[in-house]
Amino acid sequence: MVEQQMRPDAQRTYGAGHEVRRVYAFGLPRKIFVTLAISVVAGLVMTMLGFKVLGLVWATVSVLAGIPMSVRIAGKTGYELALLEWAWQREKKSGRNVLRAGPLSHAPGGRTRLPGIAAGTEMWWGTDKYGRRFGMIRMHETGQYTAVLRCSPRGVAGMEQDVVNMMVAHWGNFLKRVGEPGDVAAVVTVVETIPESGARLRMEMARITHPAAPEAAKQFVSQAGAGRAADRSGYQVHVRMAITWNARTEAKRKDPMVMVGDLANRLPELCGLLAGCQVVAEPMSDYEIAATVRRCYDPRVSVETGVEELVRYRGNPPDGQYIDWVDAGPLDADALPDRQTYVHDGAFSRTWVMSGAPSGFFTDRVLEPLLVGRSDVPRKRIALIHRPLPPAEAAESVHADLLSARAEVTTTRALASAGAELKVAATNQARGEQAMGAGVTDYGLMVTVTADSLRELGEASDLAKEMGTAAQINLRPAWNQQPAAFLAALGVGVLLPDHATVSKTLKGE
Repeated sequence: MVEQQMRPDAQRTYGAGHEVRRVYAFGLPRKIFVTLAISVVAGLVMTMLGFKVLGLVWATVSVLAGIPMSVRIAGKTGYELALLEWAWQREKKSGRNVLRAGPLSHAPGGRTRLPGIAAGTEMWWGTDKYGRRFGMIRMHETGQYTAVLRCSPRGVAGMEQDVVNMMVAHWGNFLKRVGEPGDVAAVVTVVETIPESGARLRMEMARITHPAAPEAAKQFVSQAGAGRAADRSGYQVHVRMAITWNARTEAKRKDPMVMVGDLANRLPELCGLLAGCQVVAEPMSDYEIAATVRRCYDPRVSVETGVEELVRYRGNPPDGQYIDWVDAGPLDADALPDRQTYVHDGAFSRTWVMSGAPSGFFTDRVLEPLLVGRSDVPRKRIALIHRPLPPAEAAESVHADLLSARAEVTTTRALASAGAELKVAATNQARGEQAMGAGVTDYGLMVTVTADSLRELGEASDLAKEMGTAAQINLRPAWNQQPAAFLAALGVGVLLPDHATVSKTLKGE
């Protein structure tokens, strides 16, 4: 089997890595376990010194304090769940879960900015060394900058398997090269499927039709475009990649134009690396990014037509025919009381997050059930989030993972130790591969489904979960976090771990 896998034209299998959870004993990290052990010992010393009641109470409270950290529900500790519930109740009581923007609201200037943690973002723009205009999103709170690439991947239907294997290898090399400078916070690849509105066809017809062309030729082109696409049957797929950088120098943190100059040189290099993956990539302009985000919040045909109009003008539309970044958000949005539904501009959305990676080994087509367009799930968005680690941090991370896996073996019993031993083998292999030059990245996945009504959303949600199961991925709704999860899946530089309000200690990290 191994010899067959080594053939260039053989379909290879890949591993999903392992979950990063560094435990020392009883499901607790080393720092927390040592702290609680010292506290328990202190309680026992108190009883030996004659303070029996105080010592017993102290030791009991110390043990009880560690239980919520050792027992996890949906990947979260008891303290984390309690704080999230408290935050939701506080937000609901103050009315901050409801957004009203626009000219008749109290929003500054009557604009429709992005909600939540993206409300303070700014849009800057520049031109790369090839003269292409690109947009750059600035996140003040975290000191991060994000640029978005429009991607046109090549289909693999009918392609030789050795070419597909080479494309996968180039993708791994791309993630490794991106993480080498050490300032890339995340690479978010967004694959979005929406119903075919016919807007692309109409814009293409307008582009190829010369105003001075004969009337017969114009009529011929018009009749040729009156097919299925114009009748809104089928679907269209849009792929984009958002790359977020940390501003590591004082000049970049204070002056965004310094970062614009840096990205003007780096974006063409990234597009060149993606070409090895058979992906044609080009930077999206500030107007295109704003219109794309607006379409996600307001899924109307008129908005889709506006987005295609911007593509026609290559991001440089005439005055007045564009959407500003400060108007890219929704007019109204609300997180419903069921805590797993988000309403925005009359549409209903639900976002799931990956709670478990694919088990065992899989092929390069593992995500195909999720990515393929379906008429019964007309609007969905898949966001694959990679957070490449710099070489120095990667070495420390894989070493810490190996020590944690070994500690888990010593604290488990019977059948549980079999899984722990497999984890030791996986982390040991990752350590060896990293030492030989392979890259290391943390990753996650988010799935958003949008519908026109709650009933349609419920039907589409069941189908989306089935698609996740077919892709061997465990999905769960972003409970109490739907607005933030919807925003993070857009690919606009919102990285939820960087905005977490729960400390790492209470998360059990």
